[in-house]
Amino acid sequence: MIGFARKFSLGFSTPLIGLTLILESHRVRRLAIIPFILTLLVFMVGLALGLPFITSLVAPFTAWLVSLLKIKPTSDWAVGLSWVLPVLIWPALAVSLLYLLVVLTRVLVAPFYGLLSEKVLVVRGALEPEKFKLFPWLQINARLFRISIVKAFAFAVLGLILTLLSFIPGVGLFTGFGFMILIGYDVTDYAFEALQWSWEQRISFFRANFPAFIGLGAALGLVFLIPGLNFFLLPASVAGAAELVRRLARTVSV
Repeated sequence: MIGFARKFSLGFSTPLIGLTLILESHRVRRLAIIPFILTLLVFMVGLALGLPFITSLVAPFTAWLVSLLKIKPTSDWAVGLSWVLPVLIWPALAVSLLYLLVVLTRVLVAPFYGLLSEKVLVVRGALEPEKFKLFPWLQINARLFRISIVKAFAFAVLGLILTLLSFIPGVGLFTGFGFMILIGYDVTDYAFEALQWSWEQRISFFRANFPAFIGLGAALGLVFLIPGLNFFLLPASVAGAAELVRRLARTVSV
């Protein structure tokens, strides 16, 4: 069995491993181009429109939280909170915005990310290559699109819950990391789909290899902190996640 530290390091290195796979294999690289372009467009538009919007929400949320605590607006406590709460609220809203953009991107690029994960598994010997057939491909992608819609809704609900929890002072850091772990599972799910795993198999893998998802979440958190880097490494994270599943699948009965 692989220990906690080893699984964590494998998860943390996932984006870098995926980037290496894209650079080394032209078969993987050509399937990463379209989702990269779509991801770039979604994040450019989403951040341009979303960041001013969430910034405008900080003051109302701060005033609302102060009013919930029933503190006089002129008191020293109210003045202190008016300085502290925005520092906690804005990062939580920013992470929520990034999470929403990832969910939206997932719906748009699901077929391409599915092909990317499948190609990585084929190149790495975890799947047998199959000849392209149009009708089965359309069926698979229609199913993948339906699943993406359902997951987008489910992840949006979870994201809303985490966002509400993040308004509790001191909890924002933990909820932000929760967002990253959800995104980590999301990019890994394309490999699960390519392997045609059941829901029970996916949850079993997630539980058995949770340290890897903690590492992946930490890596994604660092990626999203660097403007522009996420555009390049989100497709790489999908490719790397497929390799991560290949490496760890033997550690859990699937």
